[in-house]
Amino acid sequence: MPSAASKRIDGLRLIGLFKMGKAVLLLATTYGLYRLLNPDLLVRIQDWLNTLSDTFERRMLERALDWLDSLGSARLGNILLVTALYTAVLLTEGIGLWLRKTWAEWLTVVATGSLIPFELYHLFFGHHHRTYAVLGATALNIIIVIYLVYQLRTGRHARRSA
Repeated sequence: MPSAASKRIDGLRLIGLFKMGKAVLLLATTYGLYRLLNPDLLVRIQDWLNTLSDTFERRMLERALDWLDSLGSARLGNILLVTALYTAVLLTEGIGLWLRKTWAEWLTVVATGSLIPFELYHLFFGHHHRTYAVLGATALNIIIVIYLVYQLRTGRHARRSA
């Protein structure tokens, strides 16, 4: 019979849910990009765009489609492969953290921590406007890494003294 402690939502499980939520959103995005590899769908979207009366909306969507088209199917396929692999890593982290596995804590520290320098570079030296979303995401990732390192250090100390 599972104990009450194994059912409670703690920091590890919150991070696990966050990682699984990111994976679901990324999976939906990946599927949408995959669908755009179908040229018939692009023709139907272009036909639909012609029915829009709002010229601003139409221009924005046309720009997005032109940008996707400029990538080419080979490059888009590579993007799909990378996003599928990243989705697998996020799901692995999320499920492992939900199950309170030490290897998942290490995986999350390494995977999340390895992206922080790129996020900081983008935040301070990127050509895009700094937004609260980018700042918040970077801060959240730093907090996650610090929390997990703390958990790993205190957990290892407790296991050695037992």
